[in-house]
Amino acid sequence: MKVNCLIIDDEPWALDLLEDFIQKVPYLNLVARCEGPVAAFPYFEKEEIDLVLLDIRMPDLSGTQFLKTLNKKPAVIFVTAHNEFAVEGFELDAIDYLLKPVPFDRFMAAVNKAYEYISYRKAKSVLKKDDFLFIKTSHKIQKIFYSDILYLEGLKDYTKIHLVDSKKPFVTLQSLKYFENRLPHDEFIRIHRSYIISLRKVDTVSRKAVLLGETELPCSEHYRNVLYSIIGEKL
Repeated sequence: MKVNCLIIDDEPWALDLLEDFIQKVPYLNLVARCEGPVAAFPYFEKEEIDLVLLDIRMPDLSGTQFLKTLNKKPAVIFVTAHNEFAVEGFELDAIDYLLKPVPFDRFMAAVNKAYEYISYRKAKSVLKKDDFLFIKTSHKIQKIFYSDILYLEGLKDYTKIHLVDSKKPFVTLQSLKYFENRLPHDEFIRIHRSYIISLRKVDTVSRKAVLLGETELPCSEHYRNVLYSIIGEKL
């Protein structure tokens, strides 16, 4: 999946840096670089913009003001030299908040989170043909309905699939990454290197954990903002 992105920044050196970073990431497609929000408006009328790398403090219109004017909001990563806007940025459901000058590894972490979030949003608009999957387990093939899955636990060489009404999980040699790619992104989300959860089964989300009924699972920082953004769409 290609992610169409815009850079909006009034500093030429920042535009150059972010454009260089984008060209190094195969799944990113740079639609345009804009020296301010006003110049960016036409692209939202003629293109499907998935991701915006957005400065905050700019002449005429700030990044946060610009974002509030959009009817259909893309995923946003704020890129700014001012850390005092971080709280406001996350209140606008930003995927991440990067401080200039941005190192490439920090940029990659942010756009990877954005990719997961955009994949989820696009999956919502696609009609799903199936509501189940088949797994190989204990010398047989087992059918499992998505609605029965509580969470998946990835271990070194196999995955445990924990069901709502079963104390004993199914065990399969298929990897957690396999299920991350296979399961519908509007119903399941990865919250940790070892866990994928069913969004429908989430009861409580805290800063470091997710509660599914009586089961508490850790939520790592790498995946937390994507989870918060998805939940924010449902508020």
